[in-house]
Amino acid sequence: MLDLSPTGCRMRSDIALDEGTYLTLEIAVAQERAPLGVEVSIVRWCKDGQFGVEFLRYRQGDRERVTHFVETMPSYHAPVSTHAESTLSTASV
Repeated sequence: MLDLSPTGCRMRSDIALDEGTYLTLEIAVAQERAPLGVEVSIVRWCKDGQFGVEFLRYRQGDRERVTHFVETMPSYHAPVSTHAESTLSTASV
């Protein structure tokens, strides 16, 4: 993960994803006891092995956790890893 905001993120991956692909994300944060869950997100753009994802629906309570994490994140980026799993078929945008 390269960037994180309460509304989405920018990621890098060797996995080819198309614009319009729906994903479920689990975001593991070193300081958090449980991963942050995004139940529904969509790939909005892809370029040079990077892609932008918009978060559409969080797991209950996790939007607040992401907002708090982003607001309190130090100027350097804390280690964040993600496990992305495609849950719905690709849809054109």
